[in-house]
Amino acid sequence: MKNFKILIPKILLLFLLLAGMNFLYRYIFLPKDLQEHSDIVNLIKEMVRDSCEIVYVGESSNITVRWDDRDKRAISNMIADYFPAKKMGDMTKAASHAGIYYEMLRNIPENSTVKTVIVTMNLRSFDAGWRYSHLETPLQKSIVLLKKRPALFNRFMLSFKGYEIQTDEYRDTTIAEAYRNDILKFPYPFPYKTVDEWDKARALTPIVNPDSLSGIDYTSLACNYIKTFAFQIDTLTNPRIKDFDHIVSLAKKRGWKLIFNLMAENMEKVQQLLGDDLLFLMRQNRDLLLQRYNKDGVMVVDNLDAVPNEEFIDQDWTTEHYAQKGRRIVASNVAQNLKSIYSADYKEFMEDNNLHCEFFCDCEIAHFWLQWQTVTDELSYSPHHASKIAGGNPYSVTFEYPIKYLPDSMSKMQVEMYVYQTTANAEAQIIMQVDGNDSYSLSYPVSSLLLPGKTWQKINCTFPLEERFYKNDRVKFFLHNRSWEWIYIDDILVKFE
Repeated sequence: MKNFKILIPKILLLFLLLAGMNFLYRYIFLPKDLQEHSDIVNLIKEMVRDSCEIVYVGESSNITVRWDDRDKRAISNMIADYFPAKKMGDMTKAASHAGIYYEMLRNIPENSTVKTVIVTMNLRSFDAGWRYSHLETPLQKSIVLLKKRPALFNRFMLSFKGYEIQTDEYRDTTIAEAYRNDILKFPYPFPYKTVDEWDKARALTPIVNPDSLSGIDYTSLACNYIKTFAFQIDTLTNPRIKDFDHIVSLAKKRGWKLIFNLMAENMEKVQQLLGDDLLFLMRQNRDLLLQRYNKDGVMVVDNLDAVPNEEFIDQDWTTEHYAQKGRRIVASNVAQNLKSIYSADYKEFMEDNNLHCEFFCDCEIAHFWLQWQTVTDELSYSPHHASKIAGGNPYSVTFEYPIKYLPDSMSKMQVEMYVYQTTANAEAQIIMQVDGNDSYSLSYPVSSLLLPGKTWQKINCTFPLEERFYKNDRVKFFLHNRSWEWIYIDDILVKFE
């Protein structure tokens, strides 16, 4: 007992020392570590800074576009079209799943303006191929510092790799075991017991490619659909169920309205390649998710069959990447459900099919623009963001537009934009690129248009539209900077005359 009394002050001293170290780390070193290891925190900060009331959480399906889309905005931006009076933001991280979404949502400050959350629900994410993906280790690493634990302990876990780490060989073996061992159950006679049996049988019977020019191996594609979607969700063991359950509990605790956006799959392609058997499994899983989550104030938007085959960007793989019309279909369906929460704020959206010749980008919303990963809030002309370009990210936000949607007989493309350079840069070029059957490009050196000095400067340049311009498919405009001296651009106006 005496020895224990002697230990008490030492224990208290150790506790105070650890608490002090945790305090110092959290407020001095953690911000830098978050930027290096968990930069998804920036998505949270941006959404909070913009005082968003509605937040869309998703992966690459939200932001992937097709080259001939006139509207290159994300699904989340398209949903916002229906509620112009409401501030809506998104937190999008490629390859994410519900477990990552939960940590992102949990780190939203409790005093934020968020009232409604829309969460992407991918049917594929319940499958073994996604659950044991090679991307899982970097995903788990990205959320270690966001866990609900003392910040210093999280840093310790990050340093000593205290998160899920498996070799690629182990993950491949685990996936193969699931394909061999998980029994498929149909309410009618079916010749194959497992994914492995079905996959091998399908591979031995080649599917004739109806369009030999496409270069798509339809037999391989059919096998991929089998491996991706031939499963039945076990609510007791599937970790995605636990992840979505956690999101439901968090939403109830925070008082958020919650919508799960079940993404569309290429059901037409499934029917074409494999008939009704795989469709049965996919719809059975869909029905299970609807039954489990579409209640108690939670809504599930069922987009599974909503998008036609021609709107899927990837025709030789299984993804939820849609062209403009497909993204609009998904957005409209979500908006109809969101209408039950914000009925007074709902506005019908009319697609603008007019031919345009002026396009503006303030680096806030990607309407006709790509390369959005270069956008930063470090420095801007107005209001919050600019495109930051240097050797690691040499291409600025990029205007890309189908030439067929431009008015005929335009003779020139005029460009205005604000530029900020850290030092005089002789390598940066302003480029108009025309792609198609007779591709070509024109350029101006940035140095010829800028005066010395670290200030925002407005520059102008004009590109003539050559006779061959209208014989091509698309036009691009961007700034290319292959040096390591940073250049920022903002408030870009592209005008065809």
